[in-house]
Amino acid sequence: MAQSLDLFGTRKHKAQISELQQQIEELRTENRKLETKLDKRSKKTKTAIARKQEVEEILNQAQQRITTLENELATIVSEVSGNLSFSGTHLLNKKSFEDVVFKLGSVRSKSRTLHSVYLTGTARVSDFEFGDFIDESCIHLFDQIKSHNGKVLFYDESHCISLAIVPPFAIVGSEWVTDDTLDLNPLKTMLEREGAICGVYAHAGRTVVGIVGGHGGHDVSAEIVRTGVQAKHTKGGWSQRRFERGRDEAIEHHVVKVREHLRSMWGAGGDQGDHADRTDRTPRIDRIDLIVAGGDLRLARKMLEGTKIPVIEKRVDAEGAPEDVVARVVWAGRLYRL
Repeated sequence: MAQSLDLFGTRKHKAQISELQQQIEELRTENRKLETKLDKRSKKTKTAIARKQEVEEILNQAQQRITTLENELATIVSEVSGNLSFSGTHLLNKKSFEDVVFKLGSVRSKSRTLHSVYLTGTARVSDFEFGDFIDESCIHLFDQIKSHNGKVLFYDESHCISLAIVPPFAIVGSEWVTDDTLDLNPLKTMLEREGAICGVYAHAGRTVVGIVGGHGGHDVSAEIVRTGVQAKHTKGGWSQRRFERGRDEAIEHHVVKVREHLRSMWGAGGDQGDHADRTDRTPRIDRIDLIVAGGDLRLARKMLEGTKIPVIEKRVDAEGAPEDVVARVVWAGRLYRL
């Protein structure tokens, strides 16, 4: 049989096609391998990024804890610096404050030996002549308690009661009352107050803002303002200086975001934005009577700079849900056993 002629090079083309198809398949196989490697590497990268963010969050929370504990330590140091010897000091929240007021309300004296001494933040113990009615050592301890809110002393001449309270809000008038019961009206007024209070618990990268309102401050709404602020480190040298510049810029950005939120909450208009973690839609309030700041107080002052609303600063540690944090800061007080 005569060999047929391949006039159009069909066999050659088929061979080339087969070879190309084989190469394509090999490339596809290699591509799948590369995609698998890339996918694994991408997952590792995402895991690393997530882990880095998690570590940064832990470090920031640790820094927040350090700041608040430093504030608490500063209070304790100031109390013991004058060789003071309180029988005990206790932080008060709203519930414990209510309980203390309720229990003190049950105290009675047939001989009218119960003393209630209210001092404003600018008043002094020396403004009154207590004579022998109140023990001198008790007056000395009471005099050493420092508070911009003022303070109140409850004392019984029979030595059944000897305690001081730094209330959550400012005492409006100084007075000394002696009677068969303790004068608790100023404290009860605080517990029954109307109006809205703004709470700010400031920390770099994570600040809790909210409003306490309603009769007796029972209505609480709050949210977290988050921005990317890296935790502090101490590598030193040029790297440290560059890091600090970047961190300072990030903190300034955080301050701006918090200010925007505060203006929005105070009824200045504007959208709340997506940079906050809301637990409840904070109501717009036409009038805020008071601002209470806690956490990093230097940072809080930057956030509240220029406001005409009265501000109370408190050295207080607060954890938990945003509403709990705001309520803790707003209602924080202190009880001293003298």
